[in-house]
Amino acid sequence: MSITAEALRELHRIHRQLSDLRSRLARGPKQIQMGDATVKRLEEELQQARDTAKQARIAADAKQLQLRQREARIADLKGKLNACSSNREYQALKEQIAADEQANRVLEDEILEALEKLDELQANIGRVEENLKRSENELATIRQRVADEQHVLEQELARVTANLEKAEAALPADFRVEYQRIAKARGEGALAPVEGDVCGGCFQTLTTQMQNELRMERPVFCKSCGCLLYLPEQP
Repeated sequence: MSITAEALRELHRIHRQLSDLRSRLARGPKQIQMGDATVKRLEEELQQARDTAKQARIAADAKQLQLRQREARIADLKGKLNACSSNREYQALKEQIAADEQANRVLEDEILEALEKLDELQANIGRVEENLKRSENELATIRQRVADEQHVLEQELARVTANLEKAEAALPADFRVEYQRIAKARGEGALAPVEGDVCGGCFQTLTTQMQNELRMERPVFCKSCGCLLYLPEQP
């Protein structure tokens, strides 16, 4: 059985082409998947930011309502001062008014902080919305580019696959089955060039007998990694 190094080199070259094309075909959907994940994450982040701002607004509104209610009570207490029938009653109202006014000052500070926090939350919503819009635009661009590339790559894959079938058909029939078994399992990793006196796949040193068989164009498999070996093209 005789198999030229040139035939094996051509087979390996075609297998490498196929590996590259398949890798590029797989890369496009992965990029889309990553873009989808980014958009989904930002959508969730935006919803969470809106929910947080909504809760902050409810809390600020509740404090403002509490402030108005207490201010109304203070006004009511002040109106009762002139109707007091004793100094004790008058003093008690004054103390109550003073306590409510102090509580209102604390509440006003809390309201101011809450409104400032709400402004920060609204600004964050704006930033997330911008990021989401940018990611959506980027994803649309990726989808279009991948769609355009996939068509070209699929055509090229069909052409190279046909070349492989043609090259494989030229192999000796009694060797073709063994070759196809390993090629189906390992693709481009089924073959390896000889580099000096070692296997280019695993760098295992070849025996003298293996090197002689290669020169006689006999099929030789690496005893370490199982690659089908071939001699490199001579300069």
